[in-house]
Amino acid sequence: MPASPAIVWFREDLRLADHPALDAAVASGRPLLCVFILDEGSPGLRGRGGASRWWLHHALAALAAALEKRGARL
Repeated sequence: MPASPAIVWFREDLRLADHPALDAAVASGRPLLCVFILDEGSPGLRGRGGASRWWLHHALAALAAALEKRGARL
């Protein structure tokens, strides 16, 4: 039976370098399941403006490409 995946939740920090949770997940040797959740429905959150959405889109695309290059499962 395959090992259950190690889940890495990317929240505010989309860096791969110096990311303790990602480092621990990789060190476990288990498959990685990397997740980012865009929460726009929780009370008290301000909506993102156009520039912020543009930046987030490109930052997530770069993160996905970097993770795929490392062999992570998205």
